[in-house]
Amino acid sequence: MLHLIENNGLEVLLDVAAVEDRLPSVAFNIRINWRMPYQKVSIEIKECWFKCSEFDSFLVELKSLIKNEVGEITLHDLSKNPVLNLIKSENTLITKLFAQDTATMGKTVLEVNGYSSELEEIRANLESFEKWW
Repeated sequence: MLHLIENNGLEVLLDVAAVEDRLPSVAFNIRINWRMPYQKVSIEIKECWFKCSEFDSFLVELKSLIKNEVGEITLHDLSKNPVLNLIKSENTLITKLFAQDTATMGKTVLEVNGYSSELEEIRANLESFEKWW
C-alpha cells in the first residue's frame, strides 16, 4: 500500500489491485479521506488503471514542479481522465482529486488547499513505492 498523501487532514492511499504485463499497467484501489474540524469526506475508487509509464512521467514532472515557483501537473488514468492534479503557486499547493464513473453518469472533484512543502513528501512516498517495472 502506498500512502501518497498524508498531511493537512488529507490522506490518499493507493493499494495495488491488479497488474497487466502486456500493456505495462497497474490498477489501484484508491482511498481518499479528508478530515475537517467538524466533517469528514471519504471516497473510494475501485480498480483505477494507470500505465506504468504514466507514474514514471508523473514523478519526473513532480521533481520539476518542486524546483519551480509555479506550475501544475496531472496524473491521468488509462483512459486519459485526470485522477490527481497538483497546482503550485509559490508557497501554496492546491490538490485536486477526481473520481469519475466509467459510464459517465457523474463525477466528483475534491479540492484541498495546502502548502507547497508537501510536494517533497509526495515525491518521497512515490520514490519509496516498490515498482516491478
